[in-house]
Amino acid sequence: MNMTALACSTGSTTEPQPPPDRGEWPGSRRAVASARPSLAAIVTSLHARTGKTLLARVLADYFVLAGSRPLVFDTDATEHALHGWFPDDTVVTDLGEVRDQMALFDTLAARAPEARVVDVSHHVYRKFFRLIADCHFIAEARTRQVEPVIFYIADRNPDAYEEGRILRERFEECALVLVENEFIGPVKDITRRSAGYRAFETHDLCVTLPTLDRAVMDLIEESNVSLSELMSKPLSRSDDTRSAGLTFEQRAEVRGWLVQVFRALHQVIRAVERRAPAPI
Repeated sequence: MNMTALACSTGSTTEPQPPPDRGEWPGSRRAVASARPSLAAIVTSLHARTGKTLLARVLADYFVLAGSRPLVFDTDATEHALHGWFPDDTVVTDLGEVRDQMALFDTLAARAPEARVVDVSHHVYRKFFRLIADCHFIAEARTRQVEPVIFYIADRNPDAYEEGRILRERFEECALVLVENEFIGPVKDITRRSAGYRAFETHDLCVTLPTLDRAVMDLIEESNVSLSELMSKPLSRSDDTRSAGLTFEQRAEVRGWLVQVFRALHQVIRAVERRAPAPI
């Protein structure tokens, strides 16, 4: 299903409604100066093919546009797709290696202004959160003004929402953002009737990833196009050079989609920051 098309005219420069003022974005110089905590965004899902790595990529580009250079971690030691989009800034971590475990959590909890983004592969989902519990990562990170936040993508099966409920209760001191990816279709009736799904009916930290044309989605997933660069460059039909294989109309569509997602992320991250405990 396509998004609503943006109005474009030949020879003109067309800009979608801009995201929030970059000076207010977490990780920006102004945000750092206001002593907000650094964010450690943990992007995860119980199952594969939920849009998890795409969300991690968008979060990293969100922080890049804020003027920060996020610390990015890819826990899929086999495919490491996130590393492919951020080859100079991503550390591929093998959680089967104790050395990698220590390096990951030490870096995530380090006192530093940069935001952090972790793409938690479904293959290491349970191991990752067991390690978080064992090393008391959340409490340790907060002593260093790092605020962890879990971005949990639920697919359309009842066990995904039930796992999300368990994760929220297990780490009740950590903000959990429920992410609904419209691209994977509507929620099943059996899922809506499940206890796990109903447990999130009043959950207020939520983000929706709107649909995007399948062909356009394939192009941005298969190419090395920088989403932050696509957003920062003026959009003009006079410069229609099919940048990264995208036509002018496709670039406009991606930019409109990104504006929606960035706004949703901005709102939920600011809510997390407001709830974060005062620095120790």
